Amino acid sequence: MVIFRTAEGKPGYHQAEALDEAVRFVEHLRNTEQVTDARLFKMEEVPIEFKTYYKVEVVGSHEAATPVEAPNPAPAARLVEEEPAAPMLMEDPLTGEPLPVGPGTPANRFGLRGRS
Repeated sequence: MVIFRTAEGKPGYHQAEALDEAVRFVEHLRNTEQVTDARLFKMEEVPIEFKTYYKVEVVGSHEAATPVEAPNPAPAARLVEEEPAAPMLMEDPLTGEPLPVGPGTPANRFGLRGRS
């Protein structure tokens, strides 16, 4: 592979099958095209092999997760303000540390507030 810059400064590339062909091309660039910046690179094919890959997915497992009921939505207006409930604790799946969740909790690690 011959990599060079033209007299105008644009990059150029030429693929040659053999070293002597690449050398002749560089000579042509220098003698005819006035190119002074040319480099030769030897590239060899790297043998690769494709292998079959299987991915396993669980379908229709007998140990299905128990559905969790969603809480009833709060009424639109309240006559008496209630004290905020104490936050519940949930374990962070990445660190195993307890995380507060629920209404009135500070933002979690994703920047989202807890849902009620």
